[in-house]
Amino acid sequence: MQYTREQILQLAPDSASAKAGLQLATHHKWVTRACNDVAIWGECHGSGKNPYQTAIDLTNIAFKCNCPSRKFPCKHGLGLFLLFSEDRTAFTTGEELPAYVTEWLSKRQARETARETTQEKPVDETARIKRAESREKKVNGGIEEIRAWLGDVIRAGIAHIPQQAYQFHSNITARMVDAQAGGLASQLRQINEINFFNDGWQKQLLKKLSGIYMISEGYLNRDTLPAGTARDISTLIGWTISKEEVSQTEPVTDNWIVLSVTMTEESNVTTERIWLYGLRTKQFALLLNFYAGNQPYQTILVPGLQIDADIVYYPASVPMRALIREQRPVTDRSMHANIPNSFSIIYNNISDTLSRNPFIEQIPFMIEDVKATLTSDRWFVTDLEGLSVPISNPEDECWNMLAFSGGRRFSTFGVCDQGQFDLHFISAARQGIFLKS
Repeated sequence: MQYTREQILQLAPDSASAKAGLQLATHHKWVTRACNDVAIWGECHGSGKNPYQTAIDLTNIAFKCNCPSRKFPCKHGLGLFLLFSEDRTAFTTGEELPAYVTEWLSKRQARETARETTQEKPVDETARIKRAESREKKVNGGIEEIRAWLGDVIRAGIAHIPQQAYQFHSNITARMVDAQAGGLASQLRQINEINFFNDGWQKQLLKKLSGIYMISEGYLNRDTLPAGTARDISTLIGWTISKEEVSQTEPVTDNWIVLSVTMTEESNVTTERIWLYGLRTKQFALLLNFYAGNQPYQTILVPGLQIDADIVYYPASVPMRALIREQRPVTDRSMHANIPNSFSIIYNNISDTLSRNPFIEQIPFMIEDVKATLTSDRWFVTDLEGLSVPISNPEDECWNMLAFSGGRRFSTFGVCDQGQFDLHFISAARQGIFLKS
C-alpha cells in the first residue's frame, strides 16, 4: 500500500499535528528506523530521557506511540510515516521486530481472533426466535398507528403544519421508537429538515409522507415482494443485520480506489462515509462507521488511495453499503476507472437504480470532461454534449472547484442525494484535487 505525502497529511487530526509531523520527517530526529512487510517502527528523540517508541501496522494502517499526546495519530506517527513514504532507503529492512512492536501487533491480532470467535459463538435459537416474535408484534402495532396518523394528517390538510412544524409529528415519532421501528422514527425526523418558509415546502412534505406510507404498504405486503426489496423495507423500518452476519457472505475481490471520505456530526456521534469504486467490477461500495465522543477511527483511508480488498455487501436490492473483510497492499496499479462523459448516461443509471429501489437516497456517480459554470447566481457542471446539471455544493467549494480546474474540464465523483447533485472531488489528468474530506 503506497501513501503519498498529501494522503498521509490528510490523516493528521489537525493542522498543528500535520506541521509537527513534517518537522519530524527527517533522519536526524530518529534514533532507529526499521521496517518489514507488516510494520514500520522507530525511536524518536523527545523531551524526555528516553526516545519515544513509534510503530505503524502496514496490513491495516494503524498507529502506536508511547508519547503523552492524546491526538491520533500523533506527530511521531505522522513523521515516521512521511519519512518512510519519501525515503525507504533510510530504513533498515528485514530486522526482527522489537518487543514493543511484537506486543502491540499481537494484541491487535488477539482482538481480531476474539472478534472471529464471537462470530462463531453458538446462538440460543429459541431465545432469538422469541425476541424476533416480540419485536415483530411491536412493529406491527407501530405500522397500524403510523398509517392511522398519516390518514389523519391528510384528512386535516397540511396548510397549518408550518405553524407547528416541530410538534405535529413528535408524538408519532416517539411511538415509533417505542415500537422498535427506529427507521420510521428517523424518516419522521427528516421532516425537520424541510424549510417551511420557502415556497414548495408542500411538495417536500407530501413526498416525505408518501414515502413513509409506501414503506408501510411494502411492509404489509412483504411476503409478495422480491427478497432484495423486502430486505430494503425491513432496513427502512429499523431492522438491522449484524456485521458478523454480513462478514459471512460471499466477498467481492477487487482493486478499490477511495473516492471520498466525509464526516458528519450529530448528538456527539460522528458518522464517517467512505465511498469506494472497484476498478474491475465497476461497483461502488459505501463504508459507514460511527464514532461516539473521542472514539478513535476504525479505518485510515484517504481519497485517491488504492487498496486490494475483499468487500462484503449488506443484502439489498441495490447493494451499496459494505464492509472490508480483508485488505492487502495493491500489486497491480495498471487498472483505471472507465468513466462516462455524459450526464445522459448518469441519468439512465440513476433511473435504473431507482427502478430497483425507489427508496434509495444516495446514488454515487463519476463523470469526466465536465466544466464548472456560474449562471444567474447558480452553479452548474456541463458535459461535452452541453447538458448542464445544477450542483448543491456550498458556494465556497464551487469557487474552489473553478479555481482548481482553471476553467478547464475535469473528472469528478459525486453523489445524487435525493435529486441533488453534490460533488465530492474534482480531478485533472487523474490527479486528485479533493473538495471534501
